[in-house]
Amino acid sequence: MSNRPVCPCGKEVRSNGRTKNGRRIWDTKCYTCRWGTYTKHKKDKCEFCGFVPVHSSQLDVDHIDGNPSNNDKSNLQTLCSNCHRLKTKQNNDWNKRKHHEKV
Repeated sequence: MSNRPVCPCGKEVRSNGRTKNGRRIWDTKCYTCRWGTYTKHKKDKCEFCGFVPVHSSQLDVDHIDGNPSNNDKSNLQTLCSNCHRLKTKQNNDWNKRKHHEKV
């Protein structure tokens, strides 16, 4: 029996690392629930450049506003890996993500 928290679906959640003082940080949802939210909104081509992938792993679901907690359908878009990296860099989404985690 582990001390691992459980997702609302009943599955155990994964660790997200540790705090500065060594306390374990747990995810709030299991892998299936977390990524299932995104994959059900994934389209079959890049919404920016129109790239049609050979395999669906070449497409990502991006948070338009850069906030990874905002999973509203209107805030999700499908981008190819290249457009996703470019958008994240141009919009400075990485710094926005750090800001959202602090709030």
